[in-house]
Formats: sequence, structure tokens, C-alpha cells
Amino acid sequence: MIYSFYHSVAGVEGELTSPALSAEVKIIRDRWGIPHIFAANEKDLFFASGFVQAQDRMWQMELLRRAGSGRLSEILGTKTLDTDRLMRTLGLKEAVRKDFEKLTPALKDLIQSYCDGVNAWMNSLKWNWPPEFLALRYRPEPWTVQDSFAAKVILAVALSEEYRAEIMRAKLVNKLGAEKALQILEEDVGIPPALEISELFSMKSPDFPRDVGSNNWVISGARSQSGKPLLANDPHLQISLPPVWYEIHMSCPTLNVTGVTMPGVPLVLIGHNDSIAWGVTYSYADVQDVYIERINDSRDMYLNEEGWKPLVKKEERIFVKGRKTPELLEVLWTERGPVISPHIVKSRLPLSLRWTLYEGGNTFDALYQLDKADNWEEFCRALRNFDAPSQNFVYADIQGNIGYYLAGKIPVRPKLVALFPFPGWQKEGRWSGFLEENEKPNVLNPPDGFIVTANNKIVPDNYPFYISSDWFSPFRANRIKELLLGREKHTVDTFKAIQNDIHSNAAGLFLPYLKDVQGAGGKVKEALDLLKNWDAEMNAQPAAALYEVFVKTFNEEVFRDELGNDYNDFYALFGRKPAGIFRILSDRASPWFDKKNTPVVEDRDAVIKSSLESAYGWLEKNYGPPRKWDWPKMHAIEFQHSLGHVPVLKFFNKGKHPVSGETFTVKATFSQGYETKVGPSYRQIIDLSDLNRSISVISSGQNGHFLGRHYGDQIPLWLEGRYHPMLFERKDIQANSEGVLIMKPTPEKK
Repeated sequence: MIYSFYHSVAGVEGELTSPALSAEVKIIRDRWGIPHIFAANEKDLFFASGFVQAQDRMWQMELLRRAGSGRLSEILGTKTLDTDRLMRTLGLKEAVRKDFEKLTPALKDLIQSYCDGVNAWMNSLKWNWPPEFLALRYRPEPWTVQDSFAAKVILAVALSEEYRAEIMRAKLVNKLGAEKALQILEEDVGIPPALEISELFSMKSPDFPRDVGSNNWVISGARSQSGKPLLANDPHLQISLPPVWYEIHMSCPTLNVTGVTMPGVPLVLIGHNDSIAWGVTYSYADVQDVYIERINDSRDMYLNEEGWKPLVKKEERIFVKGRKTPELLEVLWTERGPVISPHIVKSRLPLSLRWTLYEGGNTFDALYQLDKADNWEEFCRALRNFDAPSQNFVYADIQGNIGYYLAGKIPVRPKLVALFPFPGWQKEGRWSGFLEENEKPNVLNPPDGFIVTANNKIVPDNYPFYISSDWFSPFRANRIKELLLGREKHTVDTFKAIQNDIHSNAAGLFLPYLKDVQGAGGKVKEALDLLKNWDAEMNAQPAAALYEVFVKTFNEEVFRDELGNDYNDFYALFGRKPAGIFRILSDRASPWFDKKNTPVVEDRDAVIKSSLESAYGWLEKNYGPPRKWDWPKMHAIEFQHSLGHVPVLKFFNKGKHPVSGETFTVKATFSQGYETKVGPSYRQIIDLSDLNRSISVISSGQNGHFLGRHYGDQIPLWLEGRYHPMLFERKDIQANSEGVLIMKPTPEKK
């Protein structure tokens, strides 16, 4: 098998023919393995895009489409059954079907050309399949247009947790009472009807997804040294091998665009073309609502405002490797969406989920038009078709304009419906449509000359429409603004420094309260001495490690005795919002600081002391004296392959490597325990004065083959805050060429 592995590395040079092509296509791979595709027309361009993506990432594409359709267990067995049940219950196949139905014939034809390219590569193989297929001893099915929608629905699932937040708010109100629960929930949350919430106490929810986020910002020429805009973006997603993003440059007479896409998607999602550049962050717009349903004893009818209506029953057959018969799963659907209890949420009452994803949309058409847009008007026209997941787009063009656009369908309904589970039979809970494009907080050329989004609140307090309460605390956004305003003129190099900044404004909020503690002795005093002169940089200083362990301990000491088994879910959802500890920290005598199981009444200082003592002791026990406390080593990352958990396949993984930063630094690195799992999956900086000075980096490498030279060659760049050029001009690409593949039509096509 090892011999087969070596001989399955795809070649990047040579010549081949295909009856699907109408003219010659040239694919130049640069020294980072990035394909630059030059074609005579869009159809041939899409075919070649499918071919090279399959060459580099077929296993990843296979996993994405199987995850999106709930078919992982067919190849991976029982360990992925819960994931398949989740995806089937969420009705992702229904979302894909509606998207497919809305495709224009012209775009469907182009995506089919992409599929033909994927399948042409698969048909070119004999025994030399990628290692994962060899290890699992199976061959993938042909790629279809519907398969290319898998990345969209998987990204939507990863970025959408509003229904879980609704459930957690309901549980907290039921457990604590409305008055106490509202002390640690988002500041603009209203009080739900007590009767409805009281019936939800038995609800449980599955494991929460890991934190995701992003930064993007843009400045006008008035703030840059060149006199033209600069644009930066770094989306924060799970770091894996191969990485979530695929770098690609697609060029023909009607389209010339470079940046990143997700494997399986034939269009650039983030990047620039000849005229404009853009970057995205997740908007955290609330696009999901949970409804309490009344279902009759026969489980064939549900109550709506007009009366009883028939439920739609969908039987899902999940085939499992090693089993002779499939697992049957019945999913009930109301007009709002699928009933998610008991498969996703445990509840005495049936609960359904409404989600903009179920409306179907034209996101692929939006991306196609975006890749070709020449100006702000065309950019906006493209994004009007972008439906899900909702994103903050920042924009810049070579003419010097900058802008912001909130993309995606955002439902219009009362805030109470959005924040808590609501009775489905009450007409007040209906969605009355979607926010009009001219009602969104979009902006062109703001007077202060910059725009920043970092998953923070994007509308003023007096904004007339409800968009969300799920935003992050504004620490990252405020730090970016602080650094942008800290110098008169910026360059690509100053943007590099901002993207890799590890100063924690969140720590800056905590430190004054620590320094205010009186009467400390022993290990508490030693801890305070370490922290008193700390500069809040999340690097290898012992104070950084102490701070992180302290904050985790402090949150747990404050909330676990009240929340019990709900604490972990609460912290996962609310620990990075302007809620929880951030709501009560300034109140020294908040009742939340008092521990129920002690005879004394603790205040903030008492809990700070006990948390510092516990944190100091934990670090001593696990790492020795303070001089050995190294936060980047504690916060290390292992680049993990999807099969790397299997002992005999651990060679797929790479690491571990120390990582600086934390949740609230601009260089955002999110932990599971203390190890990094989520971070900047892609960094780009676009210089609109000269697009050839633009730079980027992905988290590991272009090639998905563990023996390929580009499997992990960008890891050192990513770890060290370095970048590679985003080659765009043909002469620069040829000067950095690693190999050229010529694709020609078969003779009869000439």
C-alpha cells in the first residue's frame, strides 16, 4: 500500500486531451502549488477548475458532499451516525434541491462543466487513487451539480447556532427565573411568556460547534501610503489537513479572478478580480427560529393558526458500513421546517426549526456575478442574490471606493420570536418576509475612511429592525480600529502587523479588577505579582498562561454552581458575547459571585482570589514553576487529517506547533481545552494601488496528498505570520512556475 501511496501523487505537468473542451487550456502551477488557469472561454475554464480541484482535494470534496447529504456512515461506520442523523434531520437535502431548482440554465451548464472536469480526473485514474480511498478500499461516485452545493450547506450549519441559543435562553429562564437569567443574557433580550418557557425544562441539546468567527477591514486611500484602498480579511474556521480553503486563479476573456474557494465550489468566494476586492466575515444575523409545535396523538397532524394541518413524513435510510440493513429515521415536517426533537433536541414538547436555508436561494449566481463585478453597483447587484449563510462583505476598488454590504436573507419578525422558542400556532410568530436590501446597514465611502467587522454588532442601537443578539463582544473590532487609528498612513506591512496582533483587550478589561484586590497572600499574591505589570500580550510570558487559566476558572466558579449541567453549553454559547461574565464583572457585590454551597457571602474579590489560587496551583501541578508556563505551547495546534485519529494513519497529521493569541485577540485562536482548534484559516491583504503587491496564506498547503510537496508547506508561513504573493500577472506566474499542464480538445473537437 505504501508503494501505491507514493505513486498516487498527482502530476502537475504534461498534456492531455478531453472531448469536453472546445479550445486549449493552460494550467500553470506556481511554487506554492496554486493553479493559474488560462482558458479561451468560461465553460473550458470551469472544466479545468473541476479537474485541478479533484487532483488536489478529491478526498476532501468527497467528505463534504457526504457530510452534506448525511452519508458519512456508508464509508466510516457507526462513529459518524450521529452526524448523519443531524444532517438528515436538518433537511439539508431539501435545501440543496431548492437551490438546484433556482439555478439558471446558463449557470447550471457552467457548473456541469466543472463536474465534467472532476469526473474526467476520476476517470483518468486506474489504481493510483488518493491514499484515503486506497485505505478505505472504495471509489467515489461521479460528481454532480447538486454535490457542489454541499459546501454551502455545511458552511451554513457550521456558522448557524441561533437555534441553540434560543433553547439555552429558555432553559436559563426556566431554571433561574427571568430576572436572574436576564442578568447574564444579552442586554437587549426581552422577557418571554412564562407559560411557554416553563414547559421546556427537559430540553437538552447536542455538543456545540467550535467557535467560528472572522475579521475584515478596509481603508480608503486617504489612510494608505499609496493613496488607494487596502483590504484585509482572515476568516476563523476549524484548522484541518487539508485546509478548508483552496487557492485558485481563473482567467478567460470574460472572467479573471483569484483568491480562495472551498473544494467542490467552482467559484472564488474571497479575493479580487481586475477591478474590485472583497473579504467576508460571518454576520451572526439571526436566521433560525425554534417553534413549539402541537402534534396530535396519531403524529400525522400539527396545529397551525388556521387549524390542524397534515405533517409531511420523510423516511431517511442511513446505510452504515459493516451493517446489512440501513437505519431508518423518520423526520416530520411542518410548513415552518423539520421537527428537530427528539433527534437533535430532547424535549417534552415537539420543536420545529425554521431557517432561511430552507427557502432556497441563488448564492452560486451571486458568486458568479461577484467574481465578474467591475464596480460598487455590480457588486451590490450580485450580493442581492446571496441568500445564505449571511455574511459581512467589505469592498474596495481600483477607483478608490470602499464599502460594506450585509448579504443574505434576514427574516422580519418580532424580536421575541427570534430569541425564544415560540408557539407555532400563534400568528404573531410568522415571518412577514425578509429585510429589503435598502433597509440593510450598507455603506459606501464612509467619512472616517475605514470599515471594520469582526463578528461584532453591526447596527446602531436605534436601528429599526431586529437582526441579531448573537454578536461577539467587540474586543477584536475595537482593537483593529485602535490600530488603524494609531498611525496616519498604512501599508501592506502595517496590515500584516494588525492581522498578527496578539494584544488582548479582554485581558485589559479584567486586569484593573485584579489589581484592585486587597489583602492577598501566598499564591494569590504571587499570581497578582505576575499579572500586575503584564502588557496583555498573549505570548510566551507566564502571565499570559496564568490569565487564560484564571479566566476559565473564574467563569466556572461564578456560574457552575447555579447552572449545573448546563454550564458547558452556556459558556460555549455566551462566553464570547457581551453577556455572562462581561455583564456582571463591574458589580462587586453581584449575587452571582456568591457560592450556594458555602456559609459566607462571597463577592467579586473573593472569587477572584480563589480562582487565582486554583489557576496558579493547576499550572504548578501540570507545568512546574512559573518560568515554565508558556502560553503558546499550552495553546499548541496539531494539524489533523480526518483519518488521523486512527493510530495506523497518524502520519496524515502534522504538529504540534506553539500558537500565540486567544479568542479575543485580532489573531484569533480558539481553544478546546487550551489547545488551538480554530484560527485564521486564510489571510489576505489586497493592495488596490497595485494588485500584484497583494499577499495571502492558507493554514497548511494546497495539496491534499500527505506525500505532496504542498501538503504542509504553508504551515511555517501561517505560524510565523508570513505570507506569499498572490500572483496575478502572467509574467509573474510564469517566473514562479513549478509546472505546466496543457489541456486540449480531442482532435474531432477542433
